Amino acid sequence: MKTQSAPSDGGTDNLFRLLACGYLALLAATWRLWTPQTVFPQVPLISVAGQCPRSVEWGFLIVLLACLGSMLLFVTSKYQRCASLLTGLATMGLVSIDQHRLQPWAWQFVIVSLVLATAQPSTARTVWRWLVIGIYAWSAWSKIDYGFCVHHGPFLLDGICKAIGFAEGTRTWPANVRYVVAAAIPLFELLVAVGLCGRRTRRFAVCGAAAMHAGLLLSLGPWGHNHQPGVLVWNLFFLVQNWMLFWRHRTGSSVAEVPTTLAATRGNRFAKAVVIAALIWPLFEPLGGCDHWPSWAVYAAKLERVTVYLSESEFSQWPKDRQAYLGQQTVFDEWYPLRLDRWSLDALHAPIYPQDRFQVGVALALVRELGLNQIRIVIEGPANRFTGQRGVHEYVGRESVEKLADSYRLGARPRLE
Repeated sequence: MKTQSAPSDGGTDNLFRLLACGYLALLAATWRLWTPQTVFPQVPLISVAGQCPRSVEWGFLIVLLACLGSMLLFVTSKYQRCASLLTGLATMGLVSIDQHRLQPWAWQFVIVSLVLATAQPSTARTVWRWLVIGIYAWSAWSKIDYGFCVHHGPFLLDGICKAIGFAEGTRTWPANVRYVVAAAIPLFELLVAVGLCGRRTRRFAVCGAAAMHAGLLLSLGPWGHNHQPGVLVWNLFFLVQNWMLFWRHRTGSSVAEVPTTLAATRGNRFAKAVVIAALIWPLFEPLGGCDHWPSWAVYAAKLERVTVYLSESEFSQWPKDRQAYLGQQTVFDEWYPLRLDRWSLDALHAPIYPQDRFQVGVALALVRELGLNQIRIVIEGPANRFTGQRGVHEYVGRESVEKLADSYRLGARPRLE
């Protein structure tokens, strides 16, 4: 006897197109990061991936673009599911070659692509909602600390003030007022996450999320701090995503979809397991078991800080076209700090991957490229949530940095040409 499946809840093709449009827009904003570029050091996530020829890297990128394009052009579920699965796999292939590509939005799209490839429409929409709620919750938790209230929070507020015409920013505010207003930012984000969980509060939470993203667009946009377009595009994507997932399609507003085959049931279970795992994984971030961006620690102040220094005795070996990325020497100090974060933004239009092992790998790439021997790396550990205090470790000399790179479980050595 043939079983008839119930109608889907709003058309899964719209979800595929949402993923494809958002992904293509962010790839365009950070296009050089995804090519086999040589303008910024590549550090493989898995050592063996760094031995892949450039043709393999191009192959992953071509597959990724072809799959995203097919999700826009084809409406047949079978083709879209296959394209979605290949999208996730191609992305992870590119990330394994260069972990710099594990931007928080790329990690979100990997999870979503696996969900859309395996789950039925109503289940896909539901677990995608879970993922969004988890992103807001973990992002808020990463910012509920002393460092955000003192540094990153006022920075975002200054950007908003600048955008609306108050050049003084928060500098004239009383310190306790600035602290309290900054602390309200992650608390509001957490309130949005909670509001999205309930059917009665969902639309209020969508409006709250829209206000939050509008504030970030003001703060980080061209009238504020004028950051690179990638972060702005991701905030715009969240505005559209939230409208499609939480506002346009309310839970219970359409006919429920009933799995009719064992394969469909297994696919739904797999999609749920993927999202549950992605939302549990950040629990291990304080123990070093999860990187900061896959744990949704965005705009967080508590992350470790890595500063790479170039010796004055080897200053002449530094290329003249990178002079802008050398900081000022301190008095009686023979070391020049390197602005790796600024170099990443200028070269790739993407923020530098915040994990210390990646930045150690970048430093080693410079050592090899320029033939340096006198290099110094200072790593300030994660900040205490209540005091902002950090432990500091210093590594001087090429041999010391090489040993440091070998101490990481995942890749901390640059890709060999």
